Amino acid sequence: MEHLVALSHASGIAAEAILEKLPQSGLTPDSLVLLDDDSNIGKRVPFAGGSLRLQDQDEFDLAQCSLLLMPEADAQMESRALKQGCLLLSHALESDSPAVFAAAGGTQPELAYTQTSLRLAGAELASLLPVLLELGQVAPLEHINITLLRSAEFHGRAGVDELASQTINLLNSRSVEPGVYAQQIAFNVLPEASDPRIESDIRHFLGNTSYTVALQTVNVPIFHGLAAAVQLRFAAGISFEGCKSRLAELVNVTVEKGPVSPISDCNQSFNCVLSQFEQAPNQPTELRFWLVADPMRYGLANNYVNVTDFLLKSYL
Repeated sequence: MEHLVALSHASGIAAEAILEKLPQSGLTPDSLVLLDDDSNIGKRVPFAGGSLRLQDQDEFDLAQCSLLLMPEADAQMESRALKQGCLLLSHALESDSPAVFAAAGGTQPELAYTQTSLRLAGAELASLLPVLLELGQVAPLEHINITLLRSAEFHGRAGVDELASQTINLLNSRSVEPGVYAQQIAFNVLPEASDPRIESDIRHFLGNTSYTVALQTVNVPIFHGLAAAVQLRFAAGISFEGCKSRLAELVNVTVEKGPVSPISDCNQSFNCVLSQFEQAPNQPTELRFWLVADPMRYGLANNYVNVTDFLLKSYL
């Protein structure tokens, strides 16, 4: 029997990325339902070379579905999915349960059949994990320092629209009023509190609680993409070239010599690019590098689709 899968908030930025990747899980237009709020009902969204009509997510009977992918926070929809017996997958859940992550060609997640909802790793965490998991096998880690540079798309279409309108207004000597952001984002950088669950999730996936983690998040005035400056300290000396070679073997990961950026190297890409590898001669236990990705595709969509593929083949 073919399972019916629903995707809510299907007109959003995250859903758009998931829909690009979702056909790789084997889902056909007949096995997928696209849901959205009433302002978008009836609109058609591209999928698998065709298009599907958006249906009312407040009225649709989720009991028909085996899975609901929910890429935006929605407490009402979450409650309905649980009541109607539909397994819920979402990175936007408030749950403190360990995040679920499945990398292409990597170890499959261990799940209990009693689970009714799965908190998936978010865009930033899912973008970092393949690299951190691989390097964590080189030697035990003592310290992880990550600065995340977050684009406007992390705040959805509203964030992208606010950056666009502020940019236009400022270039035309007009005033701007912040809405999504606490202050003006155009031509500016704004710190943001990091999700504390990212640190606990990193510890969960690496299986180590003895190292320290320093995580900072900064909003930057670009429309799409993610960049991360990563500094690692290991408990023992590591091979610099050996680390680079291991990372180059990862699926969907490219290692470059020159400078790279989210826009020039990862725009609308399901791959991640690493560069600026550094290790000082007198610091054999440390490694620094630059990571860029399209977080909605490489991070979020890859994880949603990999987990969905696993569930459809091995769990349901």
